Amino acid sequence: MEIPEKFAKHIQPSGLNSKFEYENLNFEAYLTAVNTMLKSVNTQFQLEQTEEHIDANSPFEFRPKKPTKTGALLVHGLFDTPFIMRDVGKHLCQQGLLVRSVLLTGHGTIPADLLTTSTKEWDKAIRYGVDSFTEEVDQLYLVGFSTGAALELNYVLEHQNDKSNIAGLIMLCPAMAINTKKSIFLRIYRMIRWLFKEQKWIFRNDNPDYTKYTSFPVNSGYLVQRVIVENMLLLKKHQCTVPVFIAMSEDDETVRTEVTLKFFETTPGKNNRCILYSKHPRHYSDPRITVVNSQKLDEHILDMSHTCVPISPDNYHYGKHGDFQERLSEPNKRPIDNTIYFGATTPENEQRYRLRRLSYNPFFNELMQSIDEFIRDQKP
Repeated sequence: MEIPEKFAKHIQPSGLNSKFEYENLNFEAYLTAVNTMLKSVNTQFQLEQTEEHIDANSPFEFRPKKPTKTGALLVHGLFDTPFIMRDVGKHLCQQGLLVRSVLLTGHGTIPADLLTTSTKEWDKAIRYGVDSFTEEVDQLYLVGFSTGAALELNYVLEHQNDKSNIAGLIMLCPAMAINTKKSIFLRIYRMIRWLFKEQKWIFRNDNPDYTKYTSFPVNSGYLVQRVIVENMLLLKKHQCTVPVFIAMSEDDETVRTEVTLKFFETTPGKNNRCILYSKHPRHYSDPRITVVNSQKLDEHILDMSHTCVPISPDNYHYGKHGDFQERLSEPNKRPIDNTIYFGATTPENEQRYRLRRLSYNPFFNELMQSIDEFIRDQKP
């Protein structure tokens, strides 16, 4: 069967983005090397990305105006690039933190590169990012989105008994458990993946978003599931004693928030904080959990999606007036009205409304204030 031309660029790994091979570089050289690699793949596969697109996908460093001894390592999620963490990073830099991000292997080039990477290479990227701060900061915050948050939790659980400068773990929509029907398939794949050598893709489509993959290689889901299982096993042995901040949506289409809540309730830190965006009134006995009403019906916002949490409404790509629009989903039955609503792509929303997935956080400024307070609480 002939492969449609628009998919041809996606199914062959580039051979340049499977392994993390930058450990011997200083961070400035790392940024240059990764940007050069992205440009090479762009040329080799004729991806037609502009310099601006490549820069958006590249890891970054934001240095504050004044010298600092506090830093933040930002790690993106599955299919994403460091771009999704830029708004958070800019804010933290404005607060006086030295901010750096890393690009997880397999990301930022072509989706097929996720067929040939591994969690070992992702772990190398995390370790490199942490180690890059060693001579520069006394306090380091690990800030991760989705899979990035799970990888940073894994690092903390493996190293929390070491003499470490990790001051806190800031987790945005962390991948503690997958919230899709695909999770069953991924568990089976994890157990008997030798049977699935020819099953390389869950789905494959054209890639209209230059900072995110829209094709789904099976291996990438397996890798996330592996990180999740490793964290579960580690958490059975000991608690996460590092200070924890979590923000997530109850209506998340991708990860299971109830699993994350159970994890949070086991954390011992009295200054730990959890923000739960919910369209339903909720009350928790744990005073560290704050529920924020996720509906803004005056702006046609029904609830919060998985990907919107770390994004500012002012983001030039995903923001309220950004240059990217999510696909419009039309319900099979007559909708409540012809208004286009924004929210999570849950069956409930898709069956009732003309819907676009919400791509930015309408409460972004409030979230940043909460993170600032959490960081202030950790200072001696």
